[in-house]
Amino acid sequence: MRPAGLALLPLLLTAGEAPLTKTQAAAAFHPKVATPASARPGAFEQRTALEATTPFAAIPLRNVGPMGQGGRVVALAVDDRAPQHWLAAFATGGLWWTDTEGATWTPLFDHGPAIALGDVAVVWGAPGVPKVIWLGTGEANASRSSYAGAGVFRSLDGGKTWQAAGLADSHRIARIAPHPTNSDVAYAAAQGPLYTEGGERGVFKTTDGGKTWAQVLKAPARTGATDLLMDAADPDTLYAALWEKDRKPWDFLESGPGSGLFKTTDGGRTWVRLEGGLPGGEGLGRMGLAQSRQDPKKLYAFVDNQTPRPEGEQDPFEDPEHLTAKRLRGLDEAALAKVEPKRLKAFLKENGYPKGLTAEGLQADLKAGKVKVKDLLDWLGDADQALFDTDIVGAELYATEDGGATWKRTHSGRLEQFTYTYGYYFGQVRVDPTNDRKVYLLGMPAIQSEDGGRTFKGINGEDWSVMHPDHHALWIDPRDGRRLVLGNDGGLNVSTDGGGTWRNVKNLPVGQFYAITTDRAEPYKIYGGLQDNGVMAGPATPLKPSQQTDTWRAIYGGDGGFVQVDPRDNTTIYTESQFGHMSRLEKSGRTAIRPIHQLKETPHRFNWMTPILMSPHSPDILYTGTQKVLRSLDRGATWTAISGDLTSHPKAGNVPFGTLTTLAESPKRFGLLYSGTDDGQVHVSRDGGFTWHRADKGLPRDRWVTRVEASAHEEGTAYATFSAYRQDASEALVFRTTDYGATWNSIKGNLPAENVNVIREDPANPRLLFLGSDFGVFASLDGGQRWEVLGRDLPHVPVHDLAIQPKAKDLVVGTHGRSAFVAPIGALEQLTPEVRAQAAHLFEPAKVKGQAWWKQDRPGWFGTREPEPCVFWFHLAQAGAVTLTLRDAKDAVQRTWTLQAGAGLGRVDWDLLVDPAARPGLPAGRRPFVLPGEYGLTLEAAGQALKAKVVVEAPKEPKDE
Repeated sequence: MRPAGLALLPLLLTAGEAPLTKTQAAAAFHPKVATPASARPGAFEQRTALEATTPFAAIPLRNVGPMGQGGRVVALAVDDRAPQHWLAAFATGGLWWTDTEGATWTPLFDHGPAIALGDVAVVWGAPGVPKVIWLGTGEANASRSSYAGAGVFRSLDGGKTWQAAGLADSHRIARIAPHPTNSDVAYAAAQGPLYTEGGERGVFKTTDGGKTWAQVLKAPARTGATDLLMDAADPDTLYAALWEKDRKPWDFLESGPGSGLFKTTDGGRTWVRLEGGLPGGEGLGRMGLAQSRQDPKKLYAFVDNQTPRPEGEQDPFEDPEHLTAKRLRGLDEAALAKVEPKRLKAFLKENGYPKGLTAEGLQADLKAGKVKVKDLLDWLGDADQALFDTDIVGAELYATEDGGATWKRTHSGRLEQFTYTYGYYFGQVRVDPTNDRKVYLLGMPAIQSEDGGRTFKGINGEDWSVMHPDHHALWIDPRDGRRLVLGNDGGLNVSTDGGGTWRNVKNLPVGQFYAITTDRAEPYKIYGGLQDNGVMAGPATPLKPSQQTDTWRAIYGGDGGFVQVDPRDNTTIYTESQFGHMSRLEKSGRTAIRPIHQLKETPHRFNWMTPILMSPHSPDILYTGTQKVLRSLDRGATWTAISGDLTSHPKAGNVPFGTLTTLAESPKRFGLLYSGTDDGQVHVSRDGGFTWHRADKGLPRDRWVTRVEASAHEEGTAYATFSAYRQDASEALVFRTTDYGATWNSIKGNLPAENVNVIREDPANPRLLFLGSDFGVFASLDGGQRWEVLGRDLPHVPVHDLAIQPKAKDLVVGTHGRSAFVAPIGALEQLTPEVRAQAAHLFEPAKVKGQAWWKQDRPGWFGTREPEPCVFWFHLAQAGAVTLTLRDAKDAVQRTWTLQAGAGLGRVDWDLLVDPAARPGLPAGRRPFVLPGEYGLTLEAAGQALKAKVVVEAPKEPKDE
């Protein structure tokens, strides 16, 4: 059984052929592509201006969780003298501070020009007080969702304020090494862009607090600095790891001869390459460094060695009789026909071949010449399998005791099932400050050696229930080496017994949603797929300050993807994990519904996020996309292709490419279908998939289609969004068609140059659109001519998906870094041109449901129970003074609110209390809740007095037993 916490990139083999060498892969799949000029600085200025003037500032976006879904911790900074003080940096979840050992948290960098982080380094002043915080932005783990940053930032007041500190074109800062005594001196390891070859790369040094930087160690094209270690005994001695890599949407080159270790002893003026005993060449991948505190000349290097294993090397733990894909490649038809049928049957079952393919029938066809071994190998186009089963040397640990002049591998055998093929995602090693023979390597599991790396043991607990796999950061207490703080894809864990047992820190809402939706229940639930945290379901209940846990629950494993919920029962769920491993979930159990191609058919190409769509016309009808559109009329039990290959059939290497990324069906007409692909193709079918037509007039080329959305109001109208993330560019690409895709027009309007991930049309107001970008959410009241930032509560976080719950009139925001947010949009739906033309407008308030517990309200010892507030919404054409007055049926004043409101939407959150004078005679300490009845609300603004009715319903009395 494969581990549930799958990591990122597969290494696909061409069936029946030997894998390409790195040099061959570079020549075949990695053309030189210059990094485009950055549009981010101008885009951020434009965004900041829009945030300051948005007429939708009053709309709250409240975080609803889930908590404890780590979203990838990338770095930790802990004060050794006051270890309850931590800084935790997340891949796309921002920077968080705790001075209570994780009991409470404060975000410190939510509204800067980047929330994706690579490293945080602190020069501590008094115990627990940061003197200087250096923050490197842009994630350095090279995953498919590793976002670029905006350089280095510096804070001199504990994170209250920040100053840009250079290297804005570095894209990703992997490590910062500040001088311990001179706060103006620091070194930075700049990794550079992920998909292109430009940018600032290598090791840089500043001597003026980040005002200027000098490149002290150059890195060739495709190579950047990925680790940097300052000698604890001599700050002028540093060790640097360079890493050659290049990601393309269709291939990842994770190693190369540009990788290597370097050393300086003069503050970066000169460097020496360290090679004695270390691997090299095209298979040298990412490396990480750690130093002994007992002996500064003793260091460890974690090496991701992508070199293929020697031909014929056998896994000593593998059953020699067990048939595997690797062994199949060494058999001819005659040999396979002689394999024991039960072994062949097990192979077919383990690899998911069609159920109708039996061992006996296959062997008969082999003997008759109807089937070749190559047919079986061609069938295995499985990205998931290649992720784990490709034979490379993998992770290795090397040690030096002479300051890097010579190195020796510490272990004799392979570190099996540790980083598999994706060691590029890890590359971290740590040494116990109290014992330099105790070494920790961070991979899919975390492992520990107590003999200097000769032998290792796992420190992950007995199962996956406590500690998540995929580890990236570790702090070891120098006063007590048994005390550990570990960061991974599931968040943070703490051990006080050297890794024997762990406790979770589960109070941070930092999940990375890929997709999100809701059901139609009352109250409704939210469902979504998260990066490496499966698929989860939970309530739309805002989190409270200092809340420690929530009620979200996992319903599916792996890297979660799209979710569809049957509106007839709100319990039948269709969902998936990476590369199209989809299932139907019901109360009776789980049924796999992944489409399976037949032998000799072209394998399905599944995107990491394979689209699943339930027809708005019949919940029994499903659509999914590979390189084709497939439809099921029986809830996924069987599938039929209703299109040919809708991609350009591009050449692809070790990453599935030429796949569908998004599907839509018109709610106005059954069979009016739209598809979008990763290679920029948009197609439309108006006859249920019988014919398809390219629909790209006016659309960009070679951009990933992130969403197609069919209008619920006009049959011929649809929307499409695109992302230039994989070109290391930022572009606002959003389009609309009104003629079934024959032509498209840009509706980017005044959007800043931010990549767009999703667009949604409001189901009640056809002119109201919502858009999710790599920095937040926008709304448009005029069909996309002008866009405004929605609210001011959302951090500058990527928004990957949006869902509208039509009855609750909520917009659910799925962020890739800060979990889910919910915004009320009922007032926006009513904000017509006629309303906006008025000097002032008061919206009709929702009915208030009285609660029986109000009569028993009293002070207590366990916190105060708070009711759901009633929101009074209004709109002003110009900013000005506002007075709201609540009166009862006798015109007696119950409550008055006076405020200064900006132009646009405004609101008052009524806590359902009236003035104490309006409720005389209450016991001391009982709050004056409003009584049931009808009330009048008056808005005085812009020289007008506008009135609305407020109804407070009587509470439901408990039934008699």
